[in-house]
Amino acid sequence: MTVKAAPGSMVTLSAVDNGVLQVSGFESPDPYKYFYQKKALEVTAFNLYPLLFAEVRTQLSSTGGDGELDLTKRVNPMPAKRVQLVSYWSGIRKANSSGNAEFEVEIPSFSGEIRLMAVAYKGQSFGASENTMTVADPVVISTALPRFMSPGDTLTMPVTLSNTTTNNATLSATVKVEGPLKVVGTGTAQVSVNGKSEARPVFKLAADPEIGVAQVKVQVSGMGEKFEEAIEISVRPPSTLQKRSGSGVVAGGNTGKISIGTQDFIEGSTSYNLVVSRSPALELGEQLRYLVQYPYGCTEQTVSAAFPQLYFGDLSDLMKLQQQNKKNANENILEAIRKIKMRQLYNGALTLWDGGKEDWWTSVYAAHFLLEAKKAGFDVDESLLETLLSYLNNKLKNRELINYYYNRDQNKKIAPKEVAYSLYVLALAGRSNVPAMNYYKSNTNLLALDSRYLLSAAYATAGDKRSFGEMLPAAFEGEASVPQTGGSFYSDVRDEAIALNALLEVDPGNAQIPVMVKHVSEKLKNRRYLSTQERAFSFLALGKHARAANKSTATAEIKVNGKTVARAADGAWRGTEAELKGTNIEIDVKGNGSLYYFWQAEGISSTGSFVEEDSYLKVRRRFFNRFGQSIEGNKFKQNDLVIVQVTIERSFSSKIENVVITDLLPAGFEIENPRTKEIPGMDWIKDAYTPTALDVRDDRIHLFVDLHTNKQVYYYAVRAVSPGLFKMGPVSADAMYNGEYHSYHGAGAVRIEE
Repeated sequence: MTVKAAPGSMVTLSAVDNGVLQVSGFESPDPYKYFYQKKALEVTAFNLYPLLFAEVRTQLSSTGGDGELDLTKRVNPMPAKRVQLVSYWSGIRKANSSGNAEFEVEIPSFSGEIRLMAVAYKGQSFGASENTMTVADPVVISTALPRFMSPGDTLTMPVTLSNTTTNNATLSATVKVEGPLKVVGTGTAQVSVNGKSEARPVFKLAADPEIGVAQVKVQVSGMGEKFEEAIEISVRPPSTLQKRSGSGVVAGGNTGKISIGTQDFIEGSTSYNLVVSRSPALELGEQLRYLVQYPYGCTEQTVSAAFPQLYFGDLSDLMKLQQQNKKNANENILEAIRKIKMRQLYNGALTLWDGGKEDWWTSVYAAHFLLEAKKAGFDVDESLLETLLSYLNNKLKNRELINYYYNRDQNKKIAPKEVAYSLYVLALAGRSNVPAMNYYKSNTNLLALDSRYLLSAAYATAGDKRSFGEMLPAAFEGEASVPQTGGSFYSDVRDEAIALNALLEVDPGNAQIPVMVKHVSEKLKNRRYLSTQERAFSFLALGKHARAANKSTATAEIKVNGKTVARAADGAWRGTEAELKGTNIEIDVKGNGSLYYFWQAEGISSTGSFVEEDSYLKVRRRFFNRFGQSIEGNKFKQNDLVIVQVTIERSFSSKIENVVITDLLPAGFEIENPRTKEIPGMDWIKDAYTPTALDVRDDRIHLFVDLHTNKQVYYYAVRAVSPGLFKMGPVSADAMYNGEYHSYHGAGAVRIEE
């Protein structure tokens, strides 16, 4: 390319191909004069530095609550680099005596329009110009592929060949694939194309029963040249990731045996993990792993993920729980402190999500975390803490009551659980609110069981041992909270764990502690679903207890299929995937004490199988056409607009908050609009609810909702774009804070016809 400018001027170019750009200089007004003078002074060499910028991958979202979610476990695990950016900067080059600067650069496979921009300067004068240029080969290849496929999908793939010349031509097209794809039938076609017209050969593809990133290459020969288009496409699973795990304890002088079976997992999707340690908390490794990796970015989840790492940082690093960026525990804690500061309102309160309303439980929970982080040596902004503590004090001026549900079917009016927790946290901060403490000491009937533990601990922290003894219950029994999915997120597990945590702080030798440790540990091990609050407070308490009590000297020799793969001389070891693929694993323990182990295998079923069940929730999906008529048999025509209806019901009358609905799309669908109200002709939709937040992906949609009624209905629109037979994943729903509330239903297949 040739750029014309004033002789001796400096030229900068942003995109190139054959063509000429005219650039003329002119006197520059302030403030540009200083900029170009400074640039000229900085130039020490006049060479061309071509640079094609790599694709930028977004790491952080600037949007509100749902945009900040960390959905790594709910998105396509096999992303493909479908679009290549065309971007070029020439660097600064000195024009020759004729005012020309010449250079060459390769442009990646691209058809379309490119904008060319140039800036020239000399001394205090500069000029700028831009132009557009159409880039097209004599034959332009347009391959119709969906954004993704699933194992077992079959696809009809039309390829449009556009002859951009005026000459008639005979073209030979060949389709080649790499990765988990294959061509069905013939992979070649020969067509005749008149000048300035198109031809459309059709090929068929099928996805293999495995996942991965595939590549489809269309190669065309004709007019004495060869042309090619290469497209990446992900073959992703039609169901979500499955996990299998086990744990146990081996006493010194004994041998523990483990068998890890994952025969039905897709090759390449599996991972294995075995951790051996002297810490009894390792028996709860699955809960710690789940907690640290929990896929939501609200303030409560952020604190819950970081809080236990004040005590379990070494363990979480050993287990390599930080998948994203391999951050260590300290970095996670610092990031949590940063997020808390970002979500503080003018009155000191915190919000659960960006742009949300103040939340009392979230605020006191974060204040507790900040105080413990400060005690552990982390830098915590004093103004952040002070305003947060002032907010808690102001909230205690109210004497409000709430309905409290316990022992399955009982309820009574009590002070919010935030009250006693705030009094305890204020005491930890040296800001005891004695009048409020005395009020509730005189009205213990207004306090739940865990609140009485927290209030007694507040007195002990304030130095009043007598009131501590008077307030402390004799045992944590007789009252079991019914789990809540909102508010203060109380449950029987969380309540006993928060009480144990406070008791360990103020009276570590108390006779109740061993019994409470046993209760909390057994509940964590035996319950299938646990909320982040339950895990966070349990690990806080057990972490403090384990750090003080763990004096084991046990060591281990780990064998796989009879071969020794490692020796845990210090009582801690994490196995790699390659080491653990054997069928039989033995842990031979020597020394005093016991070693605890935890194993986990995860992967994706080769058949996309899953357990279809409704547990307290019932989610269902139906398809309608644009006129509101039900579509039966999952058969569609290409280019049909399809309205997807997702209905969710609850099995009891109490509200369920913070529910996420995930609908996996078949490959032939693309989301047209997640908000049907914006589509003309949708007046037939009368019962639609609006979700709290949306997260839209190429292959799925997430709806974040609160169930305030027994049945709620949501709609979104998709377009049937690719003909073929495609697997359809299930629609799922689960309460973010209580996995026991969940529903999975409706996997199958859809057929899209031309």
